[in-house]
Amino acid sequence: MALERTPAVLPESLPPQVRSGLEAAGTPGDLGALPEGGFDLEQHVQNLERRYLAQALERAGGVQVRAAELLGMSFRSFRYYAKKYNLR
Repeated sequence: MALERTPAVLPESLPPQVRSGLEAAGTPGDLGALPEGGFDLEQHVQNLERRYLAQALERAGGVQVRAAELLGMSFRSFRYYAKKYNLR
């Protein structure tokens, strides 16, 4: 980092194996380009919520308390969304 010429470390400065891992994983806040004709934002957000909840539940081995922790939310909130999206 001390050798970086910009205030932040840029992806181009990272080794190729690290860059490819970052590209594959993405980040939770990554946004794609807005389609020309627009899209249903509420449906998109619901799809994201459901996918993250399902992934957290899978990673937690079905333990909802642990899945909630992975997502940084309360168990009560997790339980609400799990019921909303029919995840068990």
